[in-house]
Amino acid sequence: MKIHVRYLRAFTLIELIFVILLIGILGAVGTSLYRPQHLLNDAKFIRAKIMKTRYEAVGYDQRNFDGTFRGDNIGCITVDRAGIEGNIAKAGAYRLHKHTQIRLAGMSGNVICFDVSGRPHDGDFSLVSLLHDAADINVTDGKRSYSLKLYPLSGYVTID
Repeated sequence: MKIHVRYLRAFTLIELIFVILLIGILGAVGTSLYRPQHLLNDAKFIRAKIMKTRYEAVGYDQRNFDGTFRGDNIGCITVDRAGIEGNIAKAGAYRLHKHTQIRLAGMSGNVICFDVSGRPHDGDFSLVSLLHDAADINVTDGKRSYSLKLYPLSGYVTID
């Protein structure tokens, strides 16, 4: 009985160095092309929180039977970091990026309230506080910025 021994052909050191160099170049190019979209994600989250607040307000009447207002904050959102993030102690809660800044223009304060019809109000639910012009929410990180537009009457929010 004969045993045939085959010689194993191994890679040379030059071939291994070339493969490692090629993987390094591809990794460097890949990481330079990857740009995280923190600011866009934050703008989308802010839009979603405002639309969720509007959704919760539709059909919820803020008045008592005698016509006075209840005083609860269902249908209202404060447009700042604390108001947008809400209860961040919950597991899985979204946190805005640390450099994200939020500015609200076109309103007297930073509280948006939605009435039973989903129309935006400037801080309370009186007829004079109903928005007649679009409000702009500027989300910036110092380098880039996104503008969210809150439309009157419909209460819809778009990202520009």
